[in-house]
Amino acid sequence: MDRRTFNSLLAVSLGTAIRAAVAAPAAQGDCTAALQAGGLTEADFRNYIAAFNRNDFEGFGRFYAEDVVFEGRAGKFGRRADVLSFYRDVKSRVRETLTLQDIVIGTDDIIADLETELYALEDWPDFPTGPIRKGQTIRSRNFIWYDVRDRQFVRVRSAHYRST
Repeated sequence: MDRRTFNSLLAVSLGTAIRAAVAAPAAQGDCTAALQAGGLTEADFRNYIAAFNRNDFEGFGRFYAEDVVFEGRAGKFGRRADVLSFYRDVKSRVRETLTLQDIVIGTDDIIADLETELYALEDWPDFPTGPIRKGQTIRSRNFIWYDVRDRQFVRVRSAHYRST
């Protein structure tokens, strides 16, 4: 997906999320009600990130629908098994850590601003996003858009926007 399309979709989703956030307390009569996207709360999402960072494949894998569509800089996958296989390979060669910078929760999507830190455990000249050498650390900021249904990610799209 190109940057212009992603930004347009992001703006629409942010508007939906803001309207949901404003309407939720009035509709539920409770200002402390947690916003949910397809049944997931911010706490659930933070648990997903924590499982990802500790390489708990079962823990973070349960968030992906069986037929998840996953589109990122490193490739496009159409099944949970393919996404997990990709991350098993990456995490065997690179220590990848995600840090949540900000989050917007809509009724059926989550948009996260994430910092990704990659620390190379070995030389990987054909790393999917570019060569990386053992001991090298690369940091980037990315918007990740998660479409959520029945407490699982059904589509994940990533857009890199800054190297840090």
